[in-house]
Amino acid sequence: MRRVASRLRERFHEGRADRFVARLQPEAGGRLLDLGGSDGSLAERICERVPLRVTVADAAAGTRPAALARGFEHVLLDPDSPLPFEPGQFDYLLCNSVIEHVTLPKASCAVTARVPQAEWERRARASQRDFAAAIQELASSYFVQTPHRHFPIEQHVHLPFVQYLSHNGLCRVVAWTDRYWVKSCQGCVDWELLTPAMMAELFPGATIEVERAAGLPKSVVAWRRGS
Repeated sequence: MRRVASRLRERFHEGRADRFVARLQPEAGGRLLDLGGSDGSLAERICERVPLRVTVADAAAGTRPAALARGFEHVLLDPDSPLPFEPGQFDYLLCNSVIEHVTLPKASCAVTARVPQAEWERRARASQRDFAAAIQELASSYFVQTPHRHFPIEQHVHLPFVQYLSHNGLCRVVAWTDRYWVKSCQGCVDWELLTPAMMAELFPGATIEVERAAGLPKSVVAWRRGS
């Protein structure tokens, strides 16, 4: 299963790099922020098509050596603090499978924590609105991808339809899957999945596209090419 997932990830990342370049039409030498970009592997694919000056910003310190080895700048983020950048600092912004994780402070996302559903949704949506607003301030051209809420297999747990459980219900499932299933979430359920309509609300004026796998809606992309 892991080999299959890896091959699918490679295929989708290649397609996503192509889509980024086709939609945003970046100019060589432009400044790209890869927000939540882990080791910068997707940004590297983009730079194989158009050379850009890349800054990878991520909350995981362990991603820094790989990003630097690719010749990118690296900024370590505090997930509970504002982004340390100035408005308009970048020409382009890439954000791949990140916005769904911008929800509550990590202590509140532990599988042992219990947050009432109405409070979880209210606070998670507020965090995502703030994050989306920050993205639109940092760069006039942006490409934001997130897993589609209605894809049958929940992409963090690798089980069908568990995304429709309440947050606390999903925490109970993950407490079990972390022990017995092939996919571990490390005791944390920090995501709130989005639909195309939700992405359109977060990114007014953006074009919303749906990536599909076997005809099913796998991911949602909000993109805008600035002037």
